[in-house]
Amino acid sequence: MPQANGIQVNLICNGTPLTEYPKPSSTPNIVFCESTPGQTFQVQLLGPKATSDCLIKLYCDGVYIKSCSYPRRECLSKTFQGIYAPNDPTKLMPFKFSNIELSEEDQNHSEQIVKNLGTVSLEFFHCKFGLISKTNKTKKNSIKSIPSLASANKFSERNKKASMIPHTISLGDPITVDRSGSSTSRPRKQIDSTPYLRFVWHYRSRNLLTTAGLIPQPATPLPDIQRPRPTSVAHRNDETRAVQGQKARVKEAKETKPDIKPKASGSKLKTSGSQSVVIDLCDGDDETTSFFSSTLDNPITLDDDDAEVGLVISSSERVLQASGSSSRQIDTKPVKIESEKALKGHPKEKKRVQAKVEVKESDRKRVKLEMVAASLNEKR
Repeated sequence: MPQANGIQVNLICNGTPLTEYPKPSSTPNIVFCESTPGQTFQVQLLGPKATSDCLIKLYCDGVYIKSCSYPRRECLSKTFQGIYAPNDPTKLMPFKFSNIELSEEDQNHSEQIVKNLGTVSLEFFHCKFGLISKTNKTKKNSIKSIPSLASANKFSERNKKASMIPHTISLGDPITVDRSGSSTSRPRKQIDSTPYLRFVWHYRSRNLLTTAGLIPQPATPLPDIQRPRPTSVAHRNDETRAVQGQKARVKEAKETKPDIKPKASGSKLKTSGSQSVVIDLCDGDDETTSFFSSTLDNPITLDDDDAEVGLVISSSERVLQASGSSSRQIDTKPVKIESEKALKGHPKEKKRVQAKVEVKESDRKRVKLEMVAASLNEKR
């Protein structure tokens, strides 16, 4: 709030002083404040006893509004609420901020108005008083006319200052006030034309005050980045137990998985005595399982092209002999190859049988057996 010589003045809006923003390069009694269109205000003056007779004048946008005077040794206390209606001192029109009106041509604004546009000021002058006379406030000479405010006329769009200041001061709707009572009225005479003390408010919109750097820029809200909360011990234990349980279930599933193919060491299946050997000669869904049983000391391994399991054929002294064009049969132990389906959902469940072996396979399989028999015969 502007202060000087112990005198304090404020712009009051809704009972609260407007926030003031001093300009660093200005004197302490010149400040900026925020204006809002449609907002009414008052000018309040408080101070110590006057050191001399003084005259105080109120100006809005360079237009003289009204004045008051104080003799020496009288305390300063005054509130300018507005302008009273002509011929009706009970009707008060309050001061109000309003939007400025622009037009193509300027409508006869004085240089004083253009120079002081966007300001409210209180000016103190030295004066002299005459004789004291008592009057009744209700019978007091009423205002004959309303001052011509700057808002009464439009400003030119080419007026640089008018185009930069969005607001001006106007008068609000009349309100009824009580002015009954008596007061003293003394004639006064202004001594100096230049004020010895002056308080000035430059009212502007919030955007202009922010652009001028008088109001800090609104802080940009930072994104809400939440730090990861530390995991509690109980929560970590629950996660560990869940992982361990999942691993145990996977391990159990692997252990209970059926063994589809017989175990083999390398590509050979060894037999001894009358032990049966299971050999898978087929691939695909219709698989054929072959069973051999003999007591051959030196078994010979046959690798089937279509299967990964080796075939071991054992016989005694006589084997099957075959050639490309003809074949002859010597005393042999017959071989039986049977195709069996897996039981109880196991596709390669094998049954061992010691019996005569009878080949029920395609020609391709039969030719392979004959070729192996011929090879055995040649080696003997």
